[in-house]
Amino acid sequence: MLLGSESDISVEDWKAHTDYHGYLQTDPQICWFWKIIEGMTAEQRKALLFFWISMKNLPVEGFGGLSVRLNILKSNATIDHLPFSHTCLYQFYLPAYPSISMMKDRLSLITRNHFCCSFGIH
Repeated sequence: MLLGSESDISVEDWKAHTDYHGYLQTDPQICWFWKIIEGMTAEQRKALLFFWISMKNLPVEGFGGLSVRLNILKSNATIDHLPFSHTCLYQFYLPAYPSISMMKDRLSLITRNHFCCSFGIH
């Protein structure tokens, strides 16, 4: 129990425990984000979660067992930048990418190139 749950990450639970700042839940970028997450493998989701909050495994209660809610914030960075995070605050800064393919490419870089092995920075 101390290491958290080894089970797959529920995207619905993730959505239910995420707040938005600068984006609305209905904005294309947020809809694309969740569609991309739904299509990821379990390991890719864990890598992205680690990049976001420095945890690969959730508490046994899922996202509801975290001490605070997760946040997606609209980044002022240009679209050629990757998303970044403030892991201690559970904040994920997402640039306003103009297409789902560009966003998928950027998120894929994070989950496959070992960005998940270091903390996000601003």
